[in-house]
Amino acid sequence: MKVPISAVSGCAAEAGGSGSREEKIMIVQQGARAAAVTLSAAEVRTHPWCGPLDRTPQRYRGPHRLSAGGWQNFVDRLERREEMAVVRAALTGNRQVLDVGGGTGEITRAVAGDLGRCVTVEPHVNRVERLRLGVGGTDVGELEVHPGRAEALPFADGSFDAVFSAWVLPYVDDPVKAVREIARVCDPTHGEAKVVLIGGSPDNELVALLNEVCVPIAGESHDHQGYLLATAAQTLSEHGFGRFSLSRTEAALHFTEPSLAERIRSAADLLVDFWYDGHPRAADMREALVPALGRHFARRPHAIGDQGLVLVARPGESA
Repeated sequence: MKVPISAVSGCAAEAGGSGSREEKIMIVQQGARAAAVTLSAAEVRTHPWCGPLDRTPQRYRGPHRLSAGGWQNFVDRLERREEMAVVRAALTGNRQVLDVGGGTGEITRAVAGDLGRCVTVEPHVNRVERLRLGVGGTDVGELEVHPGRAEALPFADGSFDAVFSAWVLPYVDDPVKAVREIARVCDPTHGEAKVVLIGGSPDNELVALLNEVCVPIAGESHDHQGYLLATAAQTLSEHGFGRFSLSRTEAALHFTEPSLAERIRSAADLLVDFWYDGHPRAADMREALVPALGRHFARRPHAIGDQGLVLVARPGESA
């Protein structure tokens, strides 16, 4: 299969490295096939989109902690229309849908508008209240909001015919337990039963910058989004959801400031506050980000990509 070079984005290691032109084409080619065929959990684990495979950790690094201010700044700059479209398209045949980690409520409300109803669980009290502000609107359908954690969902077994969760696994204390709960509340006997999870792809520019600069200063292990989705696939397979597909999405944080210095300053604040607000070495991180962001904005002047990977799991086993 031939892939136009213009369609190839850099599938580099999350530490900020770059692969050869041929390697990038191979990753896109293999990924295009992944979206069209059913994969097993083992095939998900070894797929290039769950890479970089040579840096896959042996265990979970632990959750990132989001501050209210850092999260809000991130949300204000984020454009994620493609993610929303992917989730909405995946759920067109469903009626009883749960969103684990409602966050901004942007996707939750869109799904509720499409299907007439959506239930969400959100662990942060301030976000629960923000989500509830949308309840009762005429254009969003019925939105049912519950406080709670992914590791202990407050619902009976098989309560939903689909469950989706976007960018939640890096922030839970126990990803395996969270995915077990997601599988538990999804009814595998429903004809359209599915679990939809979104995490980062190996060329995610946001994660690459954090891994390159901030993570070493903090003395932490590198973030590896592919490990989390591969672990989720294995856990789902063990609980009856063993048929998988993968696809990619593009989202981005936009920086419209006219001068490069302003964009670098704004981006440095956003990146540090996102994962490291209040960290004792936050000032060092901001300073160290300046040259890295200068190099990034030389290639992409007004945005930092938040490229994603969508894992869809269905009941049964892959052929």
